[in-house]
Amino acid sequence: MNKSQKKDTKTQIMDLAEKAIIQGGYSAFSFRELAAQIGIKSASVHYHFPTKGDLAVSVMRRYKESFANELPQLEEIEATPKQLINGFIDGFKNKIVDNQNMSLCTMLTTDVQQLPDEVKQELAAFYLIKLQWIEQVYLLEEATNESLAKQKANQMLASLHGASILVQATGETERYEEAVAYLR
Repeated sequence: MNKSQKKDTKTQIMDLAEKAIIQGGYSAFSFRELAAQIGIKSASVHYHFPTKGDLAVSVMRRYKESFANELPQLEEIEATPKQLINGFIDGFKNKIVDNQNMSLCTMLTTDVQQLPDEVKQELAAFYLIKLQWIEQVYLLEEATNESLAKQKANQMLASLHGASILVQATGETERYEEAVAYLR
């Protein structure tokens, strides 16, 4: 097996694990199930990821890095804070609500008690990236200090995640916009 094939197998494993976590949380997959879906032996999964925690960390890091790369660089963009906030709200809706999914992070958070410490650290780092970016946007507004920006960022992120849960629970997508309208 050449290096390119190894990368493809590793990516396939991560893709399937991410999908399983989104659909059912950390306990929603086993190495044996992932291997069967790809058509390899479970030892091959262990070759790339010695433990389930190692796999979850890799999935979380990839997700975090992809998300961070998609965030507009505030020093390079000519948009108002309101436009940036609305873009974030819309992006969350497009990725989570419109796909009728929970976020990877929400699902991992529901299983936080059973997560290995390194997965918890990646999860916390992901939430901090989101919170810090939102805080920086709010700091661009006049009359917003660090304390208020932090408070607004916490409220916004809690509202977005809560709104996505409402949509999943009720099946009513309009609940998202109703829940986050005050942020716009």
